Amino acid sequence: MANIDPAADPLAFEDIDVSDAAMEEIYRTEAPWLVRFFRRELGNAADAQDMTQETMLRYVRAVPTIRVTTPQAYLRRIARNLLRDRSEHSATKLAQASLPLLEGLDLPGPEDQHRELASRQELAAWEEILAQLNPRTLEVFLLSRFDGYTYKEIATRLGISTFSVNKHMVKAIAHIDRNRRDT
Repeated sequence: MANIDPAADPLAFEDIDVSDAAMEEIYRTEAPWLVRFFRRELGNAADAQDMTQETMLRYVRAVPTIRVTTPQAYLRRIARNLLRDRSEHSATKLAQASLPLLEGLDLPGPEDQHRELASRQELAAWEEILAQLNPRTLEVFLLSRFDGYTYKEIATRLGISTFSVNKHMVKAIAHIDRNRRDT
């Protein structure tokens, strides 16, 4: 954007005189970097454009009052401060909109009771399926899926080979798959 047209976006620079060639050059060279920076940080092209305009506006307002020796560094500082302010503002809004966990708890309604019953039945079905596994296969399966151990860690822990761990996992998964289809 070599030429800035205040009429195209009257709110962008309000009544600030941006006719100075140096200001236009800084905008032309730095705005693309700012847009990429904000798009990467925010994940939103529209917000990136808005934040770029706000950064440039703050820069243009500050230049008459302070001596800026490195405009690029000053623009980057403004951009990071804007992101920090936005983050703090968002966190405050989220905290205000959120209820503490205990305040949100009520007595269960009829639909909650149905969901609770369905969950208990589902849990009982899983317990029955897992109880049918031989103890070593069950132990290997639980160490892998619930405790998060790797096959190598399970093998070391149980004193068996990695191949045996793999064999037990295949048995467990096949058993669960067969029995979940039946229910």
